[in-house]
Amino acid sequence: MCTEMKVPGDRSVISTSTRGKSGLKRIGIVVLALLLIGLLAYALHAPILTGLADYLIATDTPLDKADLIFVLNGDYDTRPFYASDLFKQNKAPLVAIAQTESSPAELLGLVDNPTQIAIGVLVKEGVPAEDMVVLSKNEPVTSTFDEARALHSYIASHDIHSVILLTSAFHTRRARWIFERELSGLPVKLEVAGAAHIGFNAGNWWNNESGLIYINNEYIKLFFYWIKYR
Repeated sequence: MCTEMKVPGDRSVISTSTRGKSGLKRIGIVVLALLLIGLLAYALHAPILTGLADYLIATDTPLDKADLIFVLNGDYDTRPFYASDLFKQNKAPLVAIAQTESSPAELLGLVDNPTQIAIGVLVKEGVPAEDMVVLSKNEPVTSTFDEARALHSYIASHDIHSVILLTSAFHTRRARWIFERELSGLPVKLEVAGAAHIGFNAGNWWNNESGLIYINNEYIKLFFYWIKYR
């Protein structure tokens, strides 16, 4: 049987015990700090996440009258409906949209092209066919940049001095940046209108799967465009 003997003046046992207590104290401080950070983040998560969404919204309010309402492709359950509302409010005498490229399934006639759906909504909602213009019929667009270039070409050859750019609310900051960049040099006033999203808004998007995907994708695209095209 072996008995540990303490040598007088040997402080190794005391030092080990002190270091152990000191380590536990540091761990406790870290855990407490993380807990406080977590509680603070939870308390502030709503205003922080709302702020992230609000940053993406860059609209003009109120909207002045313009020569043209230009509707971006996509979100045809909201954008063309809002465009028709603005048209009926006499915000502009003309509504334009760029023809988007057809997918293989669309070419087979299995599904409708998004541009044609938007046009159908506009007609059903009271916009006369003679008051609509479809751009890029021969060179269908595939991106927001393509749509901006199509609008540039149209404005350059027509008597258009003011445009209401209409897209989804959380797409407005990126769309504004793209169109201001592409239309620079033209004597045209650009206003931006944002259609409300269905099922989510700035105050609850993180509770909705579609909202999570939309906000996430929009920030990824925003940073990508800033890096690539600045």
